[in-house]
Amino acid sequence: MKKFRIIIDVLMYIIFIVLMGHHITDNKIHEILGIVMFILFIIHNLLNIKFYKTIFKGKYNLKRLFLTTIDVLLLVCFIGIIISSINISSDIFNFLNIQTKSWGLKLHMLSTSWGFIMMSIHLGLHLNQLLNKINTKMKKSAFEYIYYLLFIVLIIYGIYSFIKQNYISDMFVLSPFKAYNFDESPFVFYIHTCSSSLCISLIIYLINNLKIKNKKEKNKLGKK
Repeated sequence: MKKFRIIIDVLMYIIFIVLMGHHITDNKIHEILGIVMFILFIIHNLLNIKFYKTIFKGKYNLKRLFLTTIDVLLLVCFIGIIISSINISSDIFNFLNIQTKSWGLKLHMLSTSWGFIMMSIHLGLHLNQLLNKINTKMKKSAFEYIYYLLFIVLIIYGIYSFIKQNYISDMFVLSPFKAYNFDESPFVFYIHTCSSSLCISLIIYLINNLKIKNKKEKNKLGKK
C-alpha cells in the first residue's frame, strides 16, 4: 500500500509540473491530463482518509498545526483548480456552455500558482527520510562537498527560476492573464519549473531539519 501511495504521489507531481506548461501541450491534452490529475487526487484523498478522520482529534502543537494548514490549503487550491478548470474549459467541458470565464481564468491562475507552492512545501516536509539517507551516504565520501555544492546551486538556481517564471504575479493576480515566454524551449521551461519547486522543497527541508536538530540538542542538554 505504501508503494502504491508513493506511485500516486509521484504521478500527481509529474502531471502537475507538465500542466504548468499549458502553452506547450495541446489544450485538449492539457484538459485530459487535468482529468487524470483529478482522478489521482481522489485516489490520494481516499488513501489518506485517516487525515480527515483525525483532523479534529487530539492536541495540536506547532508542527501539527503547520502540517495540517499546508494540507488544508493544498486541498483548497485543488478545489479551486477543479472549479476553474471546468469554468474555462474549451474542449472537454465545452458542452456546459459556461459564459462567465473571466473570473474562472483568475481563479485558475490563483489556485494553480498557490497549489504549486503548497505542493512544493508539502514535498519538502516529506523529504526528511530520503535526504537523510543520502546525507549519511555522502558524508565523508569523495563526493561530499560536490553534493553540498549541488544542494546550494539548486537552491540559488531555483530562486532565479522562481523570479523568472513570475510566480509572484500569478499568486497575487497582478495580471489578468498568465504570461508565457513562447520563445523559450519546453526543456528550459520545465527545468525552471522543476527547479522552482525543488528550491521551495529544499528550503522547507532545511528549516524542518534544523528544527529537529535543535530539538535533539536541547533534549541532550536537558538530560545532562
